[in-house]
Amino acid sequence: MFFEDISAFVAVVRAGSFSKAAIDLCIAQSALSRRVKRLESRMGTLLLERSARGVILTEAGKMFLSRVEVIVDEISDMEKNLSSFVKEPAGKVRIAFPPRSSSLLAPRVYKRKLESLPLVHLEFLEGSPSQVHGWLSRGEVDIALVYNSEIGPDYDIMPVMTERLHLFCDKKILKDKFNGDIPAELLIKDLPKIPLILPSKPHILRVMIDRLCVLNNIRPNIVFETDGSFVTRGMVEQGVGGTIFSLSTSWSYSVETGQVEAIPFKSPLVCWNLYLVKSRKSPNLLAINKVYTILQKEIDYLLEKGAWSHASKWSMNA
Repeated sequence: MFFEDISAFVAVVRAGSFSKAAIDLCIAQSALSRRVKRLESRMGTLLLERSARGVILTEAGKMFLSRVEVIVDEISDMEKNLSSFVKEPAGKVRIAFPPRSSSLLAPRVYKRKLESLPLVHLEFLEGSPSQVHGWLSRGEVDIALVYNSEIGPDYDIMPVMTERLHLFCDKKILKDKFNGDIPAELLIKDLPKIPLILPSKPHILRVMIDRLCVLNNIRPNIVFETDGSFVTRGMVEQGVGGTIFSLSTSWSYSVETGQVEAIPFKSPLVCWNLYLVKSRKSPNLLAINKVYTILQKEIDYLLEKGAWSHASKWSMNA
């Protein structure tokens, strides 16, 4: 962990900013920032001065950089030189998907594995976002697609896509709450008006909505909690309340048939990001890294082809 923090520090200095270094390293900026802060805490002094324009080395940072930069480069060269002696990737790699991604990615990853990694055995798990997060945190999977980037220091985290969220609600409820009109866009401050059907904590959607409401000094009107997607959709269609989700195929029929309205939020903050995460502690890192690279390429390909019709590739401005 200590060397990874040092490497993160060197990468930030060379890139000139946390945002550029995060892109170079293919990790979330928040995770990179935590590594540098952890290093500064261990050293007992600030190494970088942060500003809107980037980072500047402190005097202590300059001295520290002069000692560790050579070490980082030497170890990097050593890894490259030794890679030619490493045996062919083999063994089991366990991947966890949320339901919306599994049917798209699992077959493509398996086919690519057959072509390039014949000695690797893949195991696919599918579960709710909370289940996937739990499997990952308990070390039961090696790679996962998650909506929550708060995993811990033992994982590499790369944001891959973002989706704007919508309110799905019965027309009668909307007209009743908005003086006979159906709004074209919804504000965060409008949430207390709507009877909401949401998953319970620690579901990432619920955590996100609760945080947004706290930031806007409002309280959501939650009338029912359920983690079941079919239960939620049925209750929304029957006019019990509204829910918040992405405009995915699971809701397209209800919207197209006029059973519910899909109202986008005006604020870009009402979205969720999907992250590709891998463990750094598994003994089978060679195979895991190869499969991880395949997943990255397949996600990029499917995004370009519009497989997730209302998602976009993650960027620093997302």
